[in-house]
Amino acid sequence: MSEHVTRSGVFSRRSFLRAALGTATLTLAGCSGAGAPTAESGARDRVTVYDEAAPDELEVLMVGDVLVHSGVWESGERPDGTRNYDHLFARVADDVAAADVALVGQETILGGVDLGLSGYPMFNSPQEIGDAEAAAGFDVALCASNHAVDKGMAGIESELAFWRSAHPDMVVAGIADSEGAAATIPMVERAGHRIAVLNYTYGTNGIPLPQPWAVRMLDEAAITADAAAARDAGAEAIVACPHWGIEYAAAPSDDQRRWAQVLADAGADVIIGGHPHVMQPFEVIESADGRAVPVFWSVGNFTSTQTRKDTMVGAMARATLVFEDGGCAVSACRLTPLVTHCAPGTAFTTYRLRDYTEELAAANQVRTRGAQTDFSFQWCVDFCSERLGEAFDASSCELVWEA
Repeated sequence: MSEHVTRSGVFSRRSFLRAALGTATLTLAGCSGAGAPTAESGARDRVTVYDEAAPDELEVLMVGDVLVHSGVWESGERPDGTRNYDHLFARVADDVAAADVALVGQETILGGVDLGLSGYPMFNSPQEIGDAEAAAGFDVALCASNHAVDKGMAGIESELAFWRSAHPDMVVAGIADSEGAAATIPMVERAGHRIAVLNYTYGTNGIPLPQPWAVRMLDEAAITADAAAARDAGAEAIVACPHWGIEYAAAPSDDQRRWAQVLADAGADVIIGGHPHVMQPFEVIESADGRAVPVFWSVGNFTSTQTRKDTMVGAMARATLVFEDGGCAVSACRLTPLVTHCAPGTAFTTYRLRDYTEELAAANQVRTRGAQTDFSFQWCVDFCSERLGEAFDASSCELVWEA
């Protein structure tokens, strides 16, 4: 029997349940690509879990863009000058912890206070946001976005230094502070299976890259090379997370469709997109080698203070990966709509749509910030039904697809 330890410093519900059931939990590679991590001393004890046979399926979860406007980071400011953002993720933390691999779209750079906190249009966010993401159970921070160089190379270096020092087990995709780091494929290992996470952006708002390798850009040659390198490194599955599309568009653009085909043909097993700030439909496309590749065109925002009511409805994407003979197939997908609840202080959070209410909707500040007085729980349900089509079940507030 093999012996493994849990993620350093995180003993989540996911870890606890696996320990109780006697299934193995493997550590995942940190963003520095260093050797095998060990459990941190202090608040939590080292936990050893044994397993006779690795499971043949794993669930990958992703939530959309953490778009840290000033109203978002102000929600976690405390009278003593400290900051805490656990409230932003509290309503979905059980889903995050239950997933085998959980990804979060960290759209704005976590440069921290030394670089000066700022909101739209040139963002720089508090690093305590990252603390809350790690505490909620996220495993991968997706950082390739149009705001990745809002603070230049200094912002990228500061964010990566933060992750390495505070949460070394967090895999950080899409940005790099050295050519060597950029050449490393972001990889998660769970129960003996290796999953590559490829994260790209369409652009950086016209700001030149400080180094050509600082932000992973959508590029056909790079995608093909990355997918091949991932397979060479032992990846059985590839999850592609492009930052793409047209803001507020209800459907994918021709450009999104073109890049989706490139990603699928390169070997992506599932594609989960962000950037348009709104939820877009779910679809399954065919790769050049005949595989069915699910595409979540956009999971929208996870949190923001944007003033359009459609930006309040994002989504949680989930894909079940089945492993066999060294390969992977996606057996099922779920799309669970989420609602950003803009409210004062720690009442600012994101709910699953099925947990939202008319009373909460009536108090959502989007009604006054954007004069969106018709925003309601029923409006959110109707919006999801229209956007997702017949596959969306309004009673369960979920879309389910099975291969």
